Amino acid sequence: MIREDEFLMLLNSAPVIDGVVTETLTDVGLRRLREDLRRVILEEAEPSVLAPYLTGFSKRPSIDAEGVHWTLTGPADRMPLAEIVLEWSRVTTEMPGRLRPCGNPECNKFLIDHSKPNTARWCSMASCGNRMKARRFQARHSGASL
Repeated sequence: MIREDEFLMLLNSAPVIDGVVTETLTDVGLRRLREDLRRVILEEAEPSVLAPYLTGFSKRPSIDAEGVHWTLTGPADRMPLAEIVLEWSRVTTEMPGRLRPCGNPECNKFLIDHSKPNTARWCSMASCGNRMKARRFQARHSGASL
């Protein structure tokens, strides 16, 4: 199964570098899924656009002393895409409102906020957070607006 960090890495696979969106994926299917996920997260599309990625898949239960385990079954060549959609579903269901775009309007990345107060704003404090704080400081001290 796809982990949360892998899911976020896929979402953030087209970063803005020197003001230009830079594509890092070579797989057309992954690119298409990433763009569909971005549109859903940004509320530019309904979640139903993700349904085709799950066509032909099902989950089968098994049980042992540790409990019930579910195994995804379906076409092997499309398994990674289905797993990514399932991870999106898990994140949005288990952590509602915590998957969001970076607060830097010049950034193309997303974050999953794990902070207790749910107040994280940037994909990275080291890059976007510091940059945005510096801009606000400069705007306050120069009298200009952001």
